[in-house]
Amino acid sequence: MMRLNPKRVVLLAAASAGFLLSQEASHEQAGPLSDGGFLLNSGWRIKAEGLQIPVDTLPMASAISPDKKYLLVLNAGYNPPSVSVIDIAAGKELSRAGVPDAWLGLTITKAGDKVYVGGGSQASIYEFNFAGGKLTPSRVFPIVAQKDRKAQDFIGDVAISPDGHLLYAADLYRDSIVVVNPQSGLVLSRFKTGRRPYRILFHPSGKSLFVSSWSDGSIGQYDVANGSELSNIRVAPHTTDMVWLEGEVEDQPSFTARMFVSASNTNNVYVLGATETGALSRLETISLALTMRQPLGSTPAGLGLSSDGKKLFVACSDVNAAVVVDVSQARSQILGFVPTGWYPTAAFGLPDGRMGVLNGKGPKTGSVQLTEVADDQKLEAYTQETIANSPYRDDLLDGAVGAPADTPVRANGPIKHVIYIVRESRTYDEVLGDIQGGNGQAALARFGEKVTPNQHRLARDFGLLDNFYVNADGTAEGHNFAVAAIAPEYTVKLSPNSEAGRRKSNDYEGQEPANTPPAGYIWTNAAQAGISMRNYGFFADNLAMPGADGEQISTVRDPVLAPVTDKMFRSFDADYTDANRAKAFIEDLHDFEQAGAMPQLLLMRLGNDRGSGTAPGKPAPLSAVADNDQGLGMIVEAVSKSKFWGETAIFVIESAAGNGPDHVDSHRSLCFVVSPWVRRGVANSTMYNQASVLRTMELILGLHPMTIYDAAARPMFNVFTAAPNPASYTTEKPQTPLDARNP
Repeated sequence: MMRLNPKRVVLLAAASAGFLLSQEASHEQAGPLSDGGFLLNSGWRIKAEGLQIPVDTLPMASAISPDKKYLLVLNAGYNPPSVSVIDIAAGKELSRAGVPDAWLGLTITKAGDKVYVGGGSQASIYEFNFAGGKLTPSRVFPIVAQKDRKAQDFIGDVAISPDGHLLYAADLYRDSIVVVNPQSGLVLSRFKTGRRPYRILFHPSGKSLFVSSWSDGSIGQYDVANGSELSNIRVAPHTTDMVWLEGEVEDQPSFTARMFVSASNTNNVYVLGATETGALSRLETISLALTMRQPLGSTPAGLGLSSDGKKLFVACSDVNAAVVVDVSQARSQILGFVPTGWYPTAAFGLPDGRMGVLNGKGPKTGSVQLTEVADDQKLEAYTQETIANSPYRDDLLDGAVGAPADTPVRANGPIKHVIYIVRESRTYDEVLGDIQGGNGQAALARFGEKVTPNQHRLARDFGLLDNFYVNADGTAEGHNFAVAAIAPEYTVKLSPNSEAGRRKSNDYEGQEPANTPPAGYIWTNAAQAGISMRNYGFFADNLAMPGADGEQISTVRDPVLAPVTDKMFRSFDADYTDANRAKAFIEDLHDFEQAGAMPQLLLMRLGNDRGSGTAPGKPAPLSAVADNDQGLGMIVEAVSKSKFWGETAIFVIESAAGNGPDHVDSHRSLCFVVSPWVRRGVANSTMYNQASVLRTMELILGLHPMTIYDAAARPMFNVFTAAPNPASYTTEKPQTPLDARNP
């Protein structure tokens, strides 16, 4: 991977351009580190301890064969799903079997000869024969006939009853459990559960089973004889995994076992006491936060027990760590943290006493991690390394740590209005690569200054940020990171299936109750602080037909946004021009000027740089790119010539970086900060990301961070200056013709 000189002088291509002044910047850049670690686009460092076995994208479930020789791993990400067979003793992948679709569900019979996989969007259960470390496709059990299949038919977790006679499968969007006879392959019955049944766990007696509700934050217990609900206990937001540990609880003679439950929208694992019949009551809460004050964002999502049942292993996805907990006594005790790969999805015990972890992401692919955890001294060193890998520190919650005394990035400072514009999906090289000298020319920009003159001029006039990254891989994750400082576990685990075209739904922006982020969105944060707002296109749906006065928004998917949404601003629709969206905003701006007041936070979707009718990952028509560029220029010009210009900062980012290559990192993307208060004519190579933008806006507006990501992010202090330049901006006209469908 090529590296850029962070102190270079950049020569812009335009004839009228001068030299950009180089700015002292951090030498950090996403990519491999000299010690074998990797600096992520988020600013976090990963260096997984132990043996790493590459598999495929998003490994998310595992099963150990009864003879304890093999580990089966379900890969269910963007690439075609598969099941990997790992030789545990040798620490290598032996074979891999493809599946038409798969998601979360993976189980093996007690005899070890049959394996069952939940078929995701295929609404089926797939059966494999297993022998000698190799999987062979056998039968397919359709839950819904192909001709009757809808987007809501989606099979996740799969479990075998303790007697081995029946299969139970979670029908995720039908909020139900399906019972299948594995002999005939026929569906015997179906019973309702809480919303979005995630994990199935049988009571050892086999008379009842437990189901975690991803959406309701609860655990339901159901009678296997008739599916009736025996009990239901509220736990915490986004309950996911469950494990059962037999044994009486000290001083609690009524409890014969404990259930451990992860809740991914918290920093905790919850311990429930279970009676002989399986009735559950709360016992304790295990905090998995890295520090005492850490905000939400640990994302505990996967649980497993050590082979001797004395340790609980917890995969904490968003802090890239697995937690080792002593559960041998009545009160649980954290023993330490183990550095994992990127976004661990599962943790479990191996027969030889080691811990296994599935790392869902990676610079190239997911991996299986096998680590020794018995040595207390080594575990202490692992813990210190885990903490060091994170850029988060508690003192970052106390204000603008490291800010110059005269910075305008502060509450009650000179900047009173923040305009936040989120566009669709571009890399840095794709749009601005042609304005660099030196290494930047190694990657040819797809467009160029004739097509995107406003973006080139904004970089020239207001400063070039050439080391900026999106936090996520895909558009769905990116839109969540852009407004919530995290991608909820639902988005991370399901959007690759959608983006690969298997699941025919896109419900990652306010449509799905299981996709709520831990602390809400930037507008939730602002509303709680009493910040005035205006929304242009976020979480909004257009009417099918335009009204007499233009397109009206019929539905706003978030109650906080509903009263502050401009219903004349058309939400995402690639067949409508961003130039027209800009006109709608400018009309609103004129009303603000007449009233003498403008909201403190203005939120805007401006997404036509993806292009008309274009799927993510496909090139956009030049006309759409030019239209987006012109719309952005019109907005900046109007604000810069308004009475609010001297008190305004405009932040412009992409939701993702998925539409083109980048010779530095696939996540490097575009960011523009436009204000009288920015340093003009500067090439800034400080490493920033989407969370940096959110943190900077939060500091200006006096808001607390939402998650560990924005709390840990580097604020953009060196983008700003204490000496404002009030010069306005004039829109450049792209030379590529605009789309004529909506002139």
